[in-house]
Amino acid sequence: MNSINPTAGASGPARLGPIQLSPGVRPRHAVAMFYSATFMMVLINVVVLLNPYLLHQHLGMPTEIQGNFTGNLTVLLEIIVFALVVPLGGLSDRIGRRPIFVAAFLFFAAGLALMPFATTPLQYVLIRCLTATGAACGVTMVSAVLADYPDNSDRGKMISLNGIFVGLGLVLIASFGFAQLPELLARRGFTGIDAGVYTFGLAALVALVSALVAHFGLKGRDETDDGQTRESFSQQLQVGFAAIRANPHLRLGAVATFVSRGDLTVLAGFFTLWLVALGTDGGLQAADAQGLAGRLFGVSQLAMLLFIPVMGFIVDRFDRTTALIVAMAVATLGYGALGIVPNPLESPLIYPVALLAGAGEAGVIVTAPALVGQEAPARVRGSVIGFMALVGALGVLINVKAAGVLFDTWMYQGPFLWMAGLNALVCCWAVYVRLRYGARASAVRP
Repeated sequence: MNSINPTAGASGPARLGPIQLSPGVRPRHAVAMFYSATFMMVLINVVVLLNPYLLHQHLGMPTEIQGNFTGNLTVLLEIIVFALVVPLGGLSDRIGRRPIFVAAFLFFAAGLALMPFATTPLQYVLIRCLTATGAACGVTMVSAVLADYPDNSDRGKMISLNGIFVGLGLVLIASFGFAQLPELLARRGFTGIDAGVYTFGLAALVALVSALVAHFGLKGRDETDDGQTRESFSQQLQVGFAAIRANPHLRLGAVATFVSRGDLTVLAGFFTLWLVALGTDGGLQAADAQGLAGRLFGVSQLAMLLFIPVMGFIVDRFDRTTALIVAMAVATLGYGALGIVPNPLESPLIYPVALLAGAGEAGVIVTAPALVGQEAPARVRGSVIGFMALVGALGVLINVKAAGVLFDTWMYQGPFLWMAGLNALVCCWAVYVRLRYGARASAVRP
């Protein structure tokens, strides 16, 4: 029998390879979801990875103030995300995920097209507000769709496969593609400014194509209407918050989301900022330092790619709180190692350390969403995901601000030690929840 059953709903749930899909979800929807989730995360990371290049080359900002500027900018942008994610989650329960996903790509297309033409920090900040709005839409919808599409028994497989695609996108497209493009163009005779214009313009074109894929590929609201009476928008938000408050595993998921979003943002933002700062301090050109940073970040993403299937296996075979404990322990080791590794321009130790950090990143990518998706009631899942995104935005806001201050006033590796400590605390909390409440059946309550 063919492993892909296109007749979802007619003879039971469809399958995409080894993954059983939720009723009403077709294989083409899942394929479009993988594409949309991958390119959403690629675009988010392209903006972060190219931030040091734009600050150096386009704005001429001194290295000694870039850490605090990046921290303050991220705080401002996360306030936008903070304000939007909860209403976006509830709105998606009413109008569907697809229109919000499409809007996310359109915001990115506009922001990326304008970004290289910024000539002052204020202009750059205003343009980044567009991509922050897109990120709010995109991150919330990635989480919601990943929770919607798989049957709960295969949730770990779906999240892991998505993580593999995202990891491939980050390695091949973001790290070894867009992050290297300014250096490649500069070596072919383009000026630093022109190299940035062409790089960001190509990213904007990718965002436009992705908007079309999301529009024509993702499941529409009319295809999931179950005929039930819909609660009002405010009632959905209240029920979603009540579900989190009443469930200790969802509370743990919220805390894990707070830290894991900080993990991902600090690694993506300050890993490259650290390496570009070291490179330019050592006499490298901005484009060359950006290329080195992108390659080393790609090493960490390769480790993430390799470790994600391992965490997917653990998530589907064992209690998901136990899986979260393992993930947070690995993340603690990875970020702690980044905090104490010698100068990466002089020591080869950066390679195994980057691999370990990527493994920790893989763990938090898979385990926290799997736990939340398992525990969130289906009828208000968008609202619950919206609150989780709100918590994640708060985590980015606080942790990136702290990381920026540590980067400028203590040492370049201070942000990684900060995140290692937070991961250790969440690991301890997860141990408490596991011992206090025991193992959980892998089933979503109605």
